[in-house]
Amino acid sequence: MTSFTATQLVADGNVDIDSTTVSRLHQEFKDRGAAVLGPPTLTPDAHRALLNEALAQRQHASWSLVAEQCSGEISQNNLRAHLGPHARNFLSSPAIRASLRDITGHHLAPSWSASCYTYYDGPGQHMGEHCDKWDACRIALLVYLQTTWASRSQPTKGLQLHVFRGDNAASELLVRITALSNRIVILNGAEQAHLRPALAEGEHMTMLAGCYHLAD
Repeated sequence: MTSFTATQLVADGNVDIDSTTVSRLHQEFKDRGAAVLGPPTLTPDAHRALLNEALAQRQHASWSLVAEQCSGEISQNNLRAHLGPHARNFLSSPAIRASLRDITGHHLAPSWSASCYTYYDGPGQHMGEHCDKWDACRIALLVYLQTTWASRSQPTKGLQLHVFRGDNAASELLVRITALSNRIVILNGAEQAHLRPALAEGEHMTMLAGCYHLAD
């Protein structure tokens, strides 16, 4: 099991990743199904715009997803919200799509119906083991916008994304990625199982979950 570090690269606009970093991210994605960049990754202005939009959307366009021990459903407890214009512009930007192509090897387009802001707010909130839907979310781009944990302590496993080699958690656990503010994860979520354990007391997370399908 490996921990990732990434060169922090920011520039005018949203994200600017040089060719050396793209090559490294491509190898991480190929080897482990998860490439990690930052923090920081987004420029301060881009980060602030997405976070402010996420907080606004939570107030006006959100819904709860709770499924505990329901047959045929993914066990989960979290809050989702519709995207706003900042998120849509970011996920569909030519620079992001080009970087995703170079890192994953796939030509991708945003899946708007599967993309959302996601919030984990308190103890016990989680996302159970699952693979993403192949047609709707072949590749996931996860942008951690704000994460907090109890003072005088370290983040627990509740702020981690666990990524497995195969399509279920019985396969090898390859990596545990801590959700740090302004970190981006590019995930092979349709082929590799992943989960988020339950949050501990004092932990919170706000993220942009962008889904991409294979472009025609």
